[in-house]
Amino acid sequence: MRLPGLWVLRWNYLAAHGGGLVSSVGIPKVDYEKNQSALHFNCIALHFVSMNSIDIPGLVAALLESGTDRWNIEAKSARGGLPNTLDETLSAFANMPEGGTILLGVSETPQGIEVTGVNNPAACARGLAGKARERVVPPVQLGAVEWESIDGATVVACVVPPQPSDRRPFRVGKHGPAFIRVGEGDYRLSEQEELYLVSQRAQPVFDGQPIEGASVEKDLVPELLEQYLESQRRESPRLRNMGRDELLVRTSVVDHETTLPTLAAVYAMGVHPQQFLPQTTVKAHAEPMPNSDTSLRLADRAEFSGPVPDLLDAALDWVNKHLMHGVAFSGGRGFDMSEIPEVAVREIVANALVHRDLSPASFGSYPMLVKQPTRLIVKNPGGLWGLSERELGRMSPRARNAVLYKMCSSITSASGARVIEGHATGIPEVRRALREAFLPEPFFKDEVIEFTAIVTSSSVLPTTDIEWLNTLPAVESLSVAQKHALVAMRNGEDVSNSDYRSRFPMDSVEARDELQELVRFGLAHVTGSGRGTKYILGRQLNEQRGIVSRAETAAHARPKDREAVRAALQELREPSRRSAIAQAAGLTENQTYRALQQLIQEGEVTSEKDPADKRAFLYALVDFK
Repeated sequence: MRLPGLWVLRWNYLAAHGGGLVSSVGIPKVDYEKNQSALHFNCIALHFVSMNSIDIPGLVAALLESGTDRWNIEAKSARGGLPNTLDETLSAFANMPEGGTILLGVSETPQGIEVTGVNNPAACARGLAGKARERVVPPVQLGAVEWESIDGATVVACVVPPQPSDRRPFRVGKHGPAFIRVGEGDYRLSEQEELYLVSQRAQPVFDGQPIEGASVEKDLVPELLEQYLESQRRESPRLRNMGRDELLVRTSVVDHETTLPTLAAVYAMGVHPQQFLPQTTVKAHAEPMPNSDTSLRLADRAEFSGPVPDLLDAALDWVNKHLMHGVAFSGGRGFDMSEIPEVAVREIVANALVHRDLSPASFGSYPMLVKQPTRLIVKNPGGLWGLSERELGRMSPRARNAVLYKMCSSITSASGARVIEGHATGIPEVRRALREAFLPEPFFKDEVIEFTAIVTSSSVLPTTDIEWLNTLPAVESLSVAQKHALVAMRNGEDVSNSDYRSRFPMDSVEARDELQELVRFGLAHVTGSGRGTKYILGRQLNEQRGIVSRAETAAHARPKDREAVRAALQELREPSRRSAIAQAAGLTENQTYRALQQLIQEGEVTSEKDPADKRAFLYALVDFK
């Protein structure tokens, strides 16, 4: 319950019941001292806050705008009681590094998200605590459990905070299955995948294990091995006078008991590591433009083998081949520009190779590179170790594979650069390079069984747009994604939550927060509600500066964009919305809008109101009308 002007009383059953339960009761501030002596409950700890800790209206609004659950928010009806699938969701959130939030009284229907409410919120809260305590093994410690009325329907929210990693996996029943969150639902782990969770309990040491059948003399590259040993000698006076056999042991090149090369040595410096470690192969593919041959699902499929330095060079060459390159001008001087800065690509690929999971759980899983028309996706087996997504690049290094990390910070690739610097500078450097290129922050997702990094490319903004942005209030505090959204709004586009997330990977709550911030700053205005919520340029900006005219907008359309839109309309063969055309053309909606306006001016395309949504337009080639 949210009670403005009142103190909110919370009680916690954590110590007494093993599963946390926090509820809320309003007590008038003026009566607090009079009633203080009465506020004693058996096994109940009290503390006072001025407002709810869960932004239930904000969470519900984010789901309404996106139209579906998110990886960290699960909506359940609970109109007739707690659903059985709640056990699976509690297990899944407990096994996730960031936890999650459960909303009861919110249903997902084919038409989208609907607030249905619950009949007895207190009973739901007690039921949640009971399930967390009795149905999941070991018991899940819950965070805040609160409820609030939204449009006359009561919604209960329960936070599942991050659980201790040494207690995972959390199962449904003592010997039952364990779940994690994948996409918008709960995913049942296989026995092999559960090993990912077990490996999180302590510092992984799999990179120090001996490799049967391998030898230093036959299976390690001499040049790489000498690079590493010489680096170690420079760092330690005691190693300089040590015999070679002992040096190999002391530097973890070989196992001290078997004298066999370690996994780290074979992977980092092996002649052909995949002979012993097939899971170290790197796979890649490019996804074709949406308007290309529909029978061609994947383009330029490739696999790379060799030690880490060779894998890094091969992966970078492949990515570079699929990036767009051009010339940009600044201060009257031209310079080469890549779709995504090379330094950002290198750091993210190197991290995927070095910080991947090397436990038995990863057998059969490979690092993966995917180049889509507007983004690069890099995946590696296993999640983060020793830090969270929010801490990534903002704290001292946490090396999952400590031996491998040491080796790769000492050896170089063919370019002469070390594989990694080893000073936790990689992710900050990625952020800096993307910021300077006016690209959005990288998106990171830890899904326990794999880790994903996404770098998004965007069209270069014209100088006039950048100059306009610099005149806006609070522009220095805006993200690159927010700035691109404002330019799109200035050019006549409306931006939805899903539009924003399709251009700039993030969850629906973060997208709504960023769009709502534009509203709070007076830069944007909200129209519609639920899935129909759109954000347009703020009224004051329209009045002061005016929307860019259609003629001005069309003048910015590139010939190749017009051709892509024309081809997309021919493929669609029916009046279509701008979002569908943009997807088919492989363009942003901003680029598509400009191209459409010029094609309309030239008489090749017509537009009409969408009968299903009067706020939207349908576009078609004149020949197909």
